[in-house]
Amino acid sequence: MSSRESVDTILHGYRAFIAGDLGTVAELLDPDIEWFGVAPEQPPADLEEVQTMLTARHADGYRIELERCIGKGEDVLVAFRAAGVEKDRDDDRPLQSRRTFTIGRYWAIVTVHDGRVVRVHDYPGLTPGLEALGLDESAL
Repeated sequence: MSSRESVDTILHGYRAFIAGDLGTVAELLDPDIEWFGVAPEQPPADLEEVQTMLTARHADGYRIELERCIGKGEDVLVAFRAAGVEKDRDDDRPLQSRRTFTIGRYWAIVTVHDGRVVRVHDYPGLTPGLEALGLDESAL
C-alpha cells in the first residue's frame, strides 16, 4: 500500500468520525487491531476496546482538528488538536456557570494494511513520533 493510499484511508476515517459515522469508522478497523498507548507497560487495546473508546470520544463532543498526516508506506503519523468544554462534575445545574475550556494534543503512528487500520501507537509528542517513523523535523 502506498503512502498516499494510507493517508487517504486515515482521512476517510477522520471525516467519518467527525460526521458521527462510527459505522464507517468500524469498517476501517481490522478485526485484529492493536492500539498501544504511550505507557509501555499497558497492554494494547483490542477491537472491542478501540470501538468503545472511539464511541466515548465522539460522545464527548470535542472539536477535533487534524493538523498533520505524514505518510511513509503503510505508516501514517497523525497529529491533532481536540478542544471542548468540560462541565463542573460537582455542579448538577443544567446551565452551569463554571465550565472549563480544554485543549488537548495527540500524536500517533497509524499502520494501514489493505485499507484497514491494523495498529495504532500513541506518542507523547511530534518529535518522538517522527523519530519512530524514521524522520526528523527537518523533513517537514
